[in-house]
Amino acid sequence: MANKRRVMIVDDDDDIRITIKQILEKNGYKVYDFDNGYDCLKMLENGKKPTLIVLDIMMPLMSGWEIQRRLQAHPRWRKIPIIFLTGRTTNIAEEMYERYGIEYIKKPFSLSEFKESIKRAILTKHEYLKQREKRVYC
Repeated sequence: MANKRRVMIVDDDDDIRITIKQILEKNGYKVYDFDNGYDCLKMLENGKKPTLIVLDIMMPLMSGWEIQRRLQAHPRWRKIPIIFLTGRTTNIAEEMYERYGIEYIKKPFSLSEFKESIKRAILTKHEYLKQREKRVYC
């Protein structure tokens, strides 16, 4: 598959990150995984732009919120869809999801729930880009 969809996973929990990576690779995705936001941002700065980012909210060093803010502030990264992952549900998390996240998954999650979230996130991105092209060319 020459034109693989690329996913970046940022989660400090090794078990979650490895499990997600295995699921996505089995389904034909190219996966870059990071246990912190700094390494993810370095990869983006080096030109690797993913189809979407699976982003844990609560991490040491740099929270998922901070990573998300940096993505939104950068013109080339702000349209990358984000699937937020968290072990807790809070009003702030739900509000941030409403504003910026395409999907929001609470840990633990089922395999089918996760696969469906990935599909919806990518489909939503493609639909957005199609609508944008129609507006530009009409």
